[in-house]
Amino acid sequence: MNTTTTTPQTINEVNFIDLLCKFVNSRPCLDFNDYGDIKIYRAESREITKDRADFYELLNLARWQVENLNDKIEQHLTSSSDRLTFENNKLQYITGQYYPTEYRPAANRVIKSIIWREFMNAKTPENTNKYETGHDIRKAIKKHLSRRVSRLYFN
Repeated sequence: MNTTTTTPQTINEVNFIDLLCKFVNSRPCLDFNDYGDIKIYRAESREITKDRADFYELLNLARWQVENLNDKIEQHLTSSSDRLTFENNKLQYITGQYYPTEYRPAANRVIKSIIWREFMNAKTPENTNKYETGHDIRKAIKKHLSRRVSRLYFN
């Protein structure tokens, strides 16, 4: 299943932060027939809702840490070969197995990648790398996130 979201005519008019927010806020359209049991259906629904909260937690950290966040999201979405891309003036997501459970984590991975790059490229006043290893980067990022988001995206 290929899902697209329409956007303005030129890439200069696109607010990629808003575009990702609209994508994440779209309804998952779970089908109860895929579950057959109300407990399993509700558990899946709760997990999908948590994925949305994870997105906003990551986005808040990115807004705080990343300069020109909109441009970096644009760069990631237009140059990435991931399932979530921006092509032909549209945000496009290519489903792996089940769209309702994977589209929000795809948006989360976009923000996660941008946060990681920002921390990886952070410099000290002496213009040296602020963090020497991936472990140092994870430790710095985890200070700003909940355990759930840290575990899911920065372990």
